Amino acid sequence: MQRKPFPLVLVAAMASVAMLSGCAGLQVHAGSGATDGPSGAASASQRPAPKLTVTSPAPWNSPLTVSVANGTFTSVTVTDKKTTEPLAGAVDPSTGDWVSTAWPSSGAAYRVSAVVAQDDSTKKLAATVTVAAQPDSSKMKFGILPGKGQIVGVNAPIVIRFTHNVTNKADVENALKVASSTPVVGAWHWINAAELHFRPKSAWPAHTTVEVTAAFDGLRMSDTRWGNRDATSRFTVGDAHQTIVDDKTHTFVFKVNGKVVYNWVTSLGKPQFETRTGNYIVLEKDVLREMTSCQAQITCDKNDPQYYDLKVQWDTRLSWSGTFIHGAPWDSHLGLADVSHGCIHLTLDHAKTYFGLAQYGDIVNVLHTSRTIDDLVTKGDPGASDWNTTWPVWLNGSAVGAELTTDPLPTA
Repeated sequence: MQRKPFPLVLVAAMASVAMLSGCAGLQVHAGSGATDGPSGAASASQRPAPKLTVTSPAPWNSPLTVSVANGTFTSVTVTDKKTTEPLAGAVDPSTGDWVSTAWPSSGAAYRVSAVVAQDDSTKKLAATVTVAAQPDSSKMKFGILPGKGQIVGVNAPIVIRFTHNVTNKADVENALKVASSTPVVGAWHWINAAELHFRPKSAWPAHTTVEVTAAFDGLRMSDTRWGNRDATSRFTVGDAHQTIVDDKTHTFVFKVNGKVVYNWVTSLGKPQFETRTGNYIVLEKDVLREMTSCQAQITCDKNDPQYYDLKVQWDTRLSWSGTFIHGAPWDSHLGLADVSHGCIHLTLDHAKTYFGLAQYGDIVNVLHTSRTIDDLVTKGDPGASDWNTTWPVWLNGSAVGAELTTDPLPTA
C-alpha cells in the first residue's frame, strides 16, 4: 500500500528537530556486520564501528527516520516484515539520515537493511523497528457511496461521508481520483464539513463503469484527525431512468433511455403540505415502512385531523426530509387532486413496479407546484443538493474550485 508523500526538505527538518530534542522511545542500535571492502588503514580500525539508530516504536503520524553514526549510507532498504512491501525513502543530504517519503503503516514492523561506508570499507547493518498504533481518537473514518459492484442511475453522485468535520478540504479532494470507462467532466462539492459529493456536469453516460479511489491512509484531514485507510469502489451506471411528475396534469411518467415506458396517474401534497418542485434523486428503498405524522413533525396529537400512522408499502425515498414515492391504496384522488402530506402517491401495483426498477441516483423531476426545493438545498439534503445547483455554484463548493475530467478506466 503506497503511503502519502511528504516534501523531503520538510521531512529532513522534522527529523533533525526530533533527534536534537531527544525523541521519546527506545533507540535501536545496530552494530557492524560483514565487511565488503578492504580492511582499511590501521588508524581507521581504531574508529568506533558504524551504528544505525532508529526510534522504536516509531510515531505513526510522521515519516520514519534512520540515522547512522560513524559512517555514511551507501544504500538503505526498509521493508514491511509482514507484507514485504518496501517503504519509499531517500537519504537527506543535509543530515545524512534516511527519511521515508511516506508515513509508515500504523502498527506495522519494518526491517531495516543498510550498507554503510566508513573510510574505504563498507559494512552491512540491520535493525528492526515497530510503528505505534494509531489511536482511535485520531482516526477519521468514512464511507463511500455507491458501494462496490452497485448498479446506479445516470445522475448518481459519488458520496464520501466522514465521521467528523474535515478542515483540510483541499488535501482531501486532492487525495481522491475518479476514473470512468467513458470520460466525463465533473467536480467535487462539499455539502457540509463532513460530506463531499462528486457529480458529472450533466450526467453519467448509461452503462459507464466508474471507479473512485480514496488515498486517505495517513492523510491529515483536520487538526486532530487523520485518515486510517485507503479505499476503492468500482460501480456501474445502468440504463438512463427519468421520472417526470407533473402536478398540473397529475401524471407520473417513467422513461428508460429516453423512451416512455409508463404513464400513470398520481397525487401529490395538499396545499398546506405541497410537494416541492425540483430535481430529486432516488436515495434508498423500503418494501414496508411505518410513516407517522409525529415522525414527520406535523402533529403527534391523535385528535388532530392531520394525524396519521400508516404501514406503507413500496417506498422509494427522494429526500431525507421525508419525500417518498409509495403505494397509497387509500387514495381515491389519483389523477384528480393532491391529498398527500408531501409524498408522491401511486397505486399499489404501480408503486411496486417502480420500486423494482428504481436505482440509486435515478433522477425524478417534480414540476408545477408552487413550493420550491430551495430550503432542502440550503439544508444540504442529499436528495436535493446535487441537481438543483448551477454549475458555477457547484464549483464554488469545491475547496480546489476546479472541474476535472475523469481518468480513463479500462472496462476489462
